[in-house]
Amino acid sequence: MMKLDPIQTFVEVVRAGGFTAAARRTDMPRSTVSLHVKMLEETSGVRLLKRSTRSFALTDEGQRLYARASGAVDDLVQALDDLRTRDDALSGLIRLTIPADFPTALLASAITSFTRDHTLVQFQILSTNAVLDLVQNNIDIAVRVGASPAQTAIERRLLDIEWGFYAGASWLDRNRRPDKVGDLSAFISPQPALRAYLEKHVLGGAPLPSGAIEVDSHAMARDLMLSGFGVALLPQGLCREAVSSGRAGRLLPQAALHATRLHLTFPSRADMVPRVRAFADHMRAHFR
Repeated sequence: MMKLDPIQTFVEVVRAGGFTAAARRTDMPRSTVSLHVKMLEETSGVRLLKRSTRSFALTDEGQRLYARASGAVDDLVQALDDLRTRDDALSGLIRLTIPADFPTALLASAITSFTRDHTLVQFQILSTNAVLDLVQNNIDIAVRVGASPAQTAIERRLLDIEWGFYAGASWLDRNRRPDKVGDLSAFISPQPALRAYLEKHVLGGAPLPSGAIEVDSHAMARDLMLSGFGVALLPQGLCREAVSSGRAGRLLPQAALHATRLHLTFPSRADMVPRVRAFADHMRAHFR
């Protein structure tokens, strides 16, 4: 692959009218300018300049290259300048992935308030329970619950999630409140991977009861609970409004349930460009 530096130097030589003037304009030694042009001629296999001790002239091939390259070089320089300017102004795309049943109201509020101040920033949001490879899938920020990052990944705490067992008002009217986890009936069970995670990290190794139904999202478990189907283990934040309005109640408040941590995960420190870092700071402050 041909390097761009010799082409840019060649264009500067033509514009400056000589090697010495081009060396002054590019702040390079004259010998380096001459070497760049020589390398370009060797790589292309054609002579671009006719030289004498005091002057030079473009060959036909040199004229054709200059006509094609000069505008392209200017475009590349401008593109690099634009990148620096746009980063200073916090612009560009932020690719964010969140769990499939992540509560979106607070995230939507954070994005809206951020884009009011940084109108050139755009977002692409992917909702999935799959643990994506952040580099391969070109993800800037992943919201993850207790996920161990890759060796190069960076984690920042977003918030801690408190858990509880909940039942809808109609279920509570029909059933006696249990004394321990093993007494729960009509348990709304998460899928095996999440169930194992909750047993290990929330219940401290204790088993959950057998499930009367199995679901793959907290939102579905909450709706089943509110409809009176049975009991669900859910983040307290998902049930706070239902409890305060009397549509649901918390069971086993004496059970020792451990909080889990929600993280912001980044592919690497180098990938935390200014717009990504600024939104991460904004999101953490907004969630608190």
